[in-house]
Amino acid sequence: MSFATSWTQFFPPRDSAPLTEANLPSQSGKVFIVTGGSSGIGYELSRILYGAGGKVYMLTRSKEHAEDAVGRIKAHYAGDGDKSKKTGTLEFIYMDLVDFTTIKAAARQFLDREGPDGRLDILFNNAGTGSMKNAPPTPQGHEYHFATNSLGHHLLTRLLTPILSQTAKTAPKDSVRAVWAASVLVELMSPKEGVRKEYLQDPFSIKDPNELYASSKVANWFLASEFARRQSSSSSSSAGAGGVFGAGVVHLAGNPGNYSTGIWRTVPSWLTFVVSPLLREPVHGAETFMWMAFSDEVTMADAAVGRYAMCDGRWHPGQRADLVWGLKGEEEGGSGRAREYFEWCEERVKEFLV
Repeated sequence: MSFATSWTQFFPPRDSAPLTEANLPSQSGKVFIVTGGSSGIGYELSRILYGAGGKVYMLTRSKEHAEDAVGRIKAHYAGDGDKSKKTGTLEFIYMDLVDFTTIKAAARQFLDREGPDGRLDILFNNAGTGSMKNAPPTPQGHEYHFATNSLGHHLLTRLLTPILSQTAKTAPKDSVRAVWAASVLVELMSPKEGVRKEYLQDPFSIKDPNELYASSKVANWFLASEFARRQSSSSSSSAGAGGVFGAGVVHLAGNPGNYSTGIWRTVPSWLTFVVSPLLREPVHGAETFMWMAFSDEVTMADAAVGRYAMCDGRWHPGQRADLVWGLKGEEEGGSGRAREYFEWCEERVKEFLV
């Protein structure tokens, strides 16, 4: 990865986002899930999608914070003076990514609310944690960073695959998507191949919280690519939904950028102080995710080969060679680490899929 590629992810071209609140088309009739939708980038996404007429489900762990966010979003549009603007709806569903029982319950509640004719157009796997020293194991005994940032979202995506695929049957081609949050630290701090084999053998053998955070974000890229490969290979299936991994759903990972959000609350205060001049307002991260979710430049073919987005809505020019090697299967000349991680996730969530 070149210096220029790193530089442009810290200092992207000003006002360069192709999709913003100002030019996002109406989303009336569409349904969205935003994990962590009550704060940071998730809040801005929820606000903009609601303002565009979408039905937005906020999946987050604090009812108090969600209700406050809903109130602020509605007040924002009530006070802008544009009475002709058709806003959407906002709904809260409790979910804590560290506890898989709440993920399963949240998915069931969403499906119940949507009913048999419901839909889900975009799943934004946005929520996450920053690096946390001495992070506790989760209720199911998993390592905290991976459970929150990656493994929990894998479970949620698996549980929602049927409704995503059902929506894709009647939606325009490649318009139903799952967006996965990565980070610039994918390139700057992750180990060789992104996720150590030692981690998959013993997650608690890795002690560095910064590595755990960076690796969990590589893991999201791996999951997006592996889901997309399985989608495209099952798209011609006669099973309707295309099997357990579905069909017709574009999965894409990308670095939304560096922002002043609550993710820094678990990071040492001195580090937050040092990086604070580099942090932008989170609305720009929402613009990145909107490009990933709505741009016609994004196709199933892009997703299936593991293309990776970066801040302000652009394709990454080329990731680290060892990460690409890990992304590819052995039959493609790679190490197969992404496939190995996907299967590792499958094994750990299987009891919650029944």
